Formats: sequence, C-alpha cells, structure tokens
Amino acid sequence: MDVAFSLLLIAHLIGLMLVAAAFLPLLGMMGQGGAAPQTNRLLTRFGHYGIIVLLLSGPLMVWVRYGGFDGISHWLWAKLAFVVLLAAGVVMSAMSARQMRAGDAAATARVRLGRIIAVVSLLAIVVFAVLAFN
Repeated sequence: MDVAFSLLLIAHLIGLMLVAAAFLPLLGMMGQGGAAPQTNRLLTRFGHYGIIVLLLSGPLMVWVRYGGFDGISHWLWAKLAFVVLLAAGVVMSAMSARQMRAGDAAATARVRLGRIIAVVSLLAIVVFAVLAFN
C-alpha cells in the first residue's frame, strides 16, 4: 500500500467517524410524537466536515489506486449512490433545521426524514464498502 493511498484512507476513515459521531446521536434526538427533533450545532458541524472529507478523499482514493473509475465494481457504484443519498439527507435536514426551530411542522418532518435517510445511507455505505473491497 503506497503512502498517498494510506493517508487518503486515514482521512476517509476519520471523515466516516465524524459523520457517524454526528448523525447517530442526532437520530436519538428525533423527538417523540409532536415534539420537534433536537439539534446540536457542534455535532451537525462535525457531520458536515466529515462529509466534505469523505467526498474529497473517496474519489482521490479511487484515482490513486485504480487510475480512474473505469472497471470499478458494481458494489462501489452502489456505495457511491448511497454517498449521494447521504448528502441529500444531510442537506434536507440542514436546510430545514432553522425553519423547524421557528415552529414549522413541515420542516420538522423534513428534518426527521433527512436524518433517517442519512443514517440508513451511512450504514449502507459501510456495507457496500466491505462488499466492494473484499
């Protein structure tokens, strides 16, 4: 394993830890019944930084290891699809959080849905990464 790939893999795993550390507790703060989910700006910021690290390091790892995206496995493409879905869930939740705090019920539902999408996507990303590189 060359040094560049090793450093990118370390960065990628740190990004994954940041996202998991941010979104798994947020899923637990969903709110019961009609109560709005809680937010934690520090956790949210960790998650956003983690996604940025993942989006930068992932394609670079593929490029360094394989020289491009030609010939990568279908499992990796599935993983990348869930990365896009993760980003969509995070964006949905983040864009609706301010409106939710102002009392908008529809925004509250979007925050919940965005968090669920993000966490399910995160789990699927790990599963498909194992399948892609095993």
